[in-house]
Amino acid sequence: MRFLSTLLLLATATLAFGGTHRTHIVNTDGDTEFEFVKDSDGDTWATFKRGGVRYFTTDPSTLAAIDKAMEKHRELSREHSRLGRKHSDLGREHSALGREHSRLGREHSRLGREASRYGNTEGLESQQRALEDEQRQLEAKQRKLEDRQRDLENEQRALEAKQRIAEEESNRAIGEIFERAIREGKARRN
Repeated sequence: MRFLSTLLLLATATLAFGGTHRTHIVNTDGDTEFEFVKDSDGDTWATFKRGGVRYFTTDPSTLAAIDKAMEKHRELSREHSRLGRKHSDLGREHSALGREHSRLGREHSRLGREASRYGNTEGLESQQRALEDEQRQLEAKQRKLEDRQRDLENEQRALEAKQRIAEEESNRAIGEIFERAIREGKARRN
């Protein structure tokens, strides 16, 4: 169920635009497969395949239980989206700093060319010092940005650990839900 959060996010966006919400999960052991579908016309169904045998259900109570078992994944998908936006924001800030570093580099080059061309370095030295001050300020901003990046990466790792636990719990819960539905005749062989 490694890709559930991404699939849920894409499926939810599709449903919001009147399409079909389809979640397809293949268990990491390769033996189990699960699909949960919500059509825009209101049809909802799920399939569960284990050991080469596929079961199908449209039972409302079974589907509601499956939907509830997947809620933690949806919550974590929203959290992944939030972190993605933060990464994107940091990327824009890194780009802005890069452009500023580039501008300062061009200014340093220009001053160096002027100094070698005219030989008069008195006025250029104060400009050079001002540029060096700007460079130090940019480097301080860069360090703060890198600290924020590390914090965000730590948050991402913690979220991924939660995701692994939620996947295991969801895999187990969905398997149990389908096993119960099969026993109770609410899921049939497909």
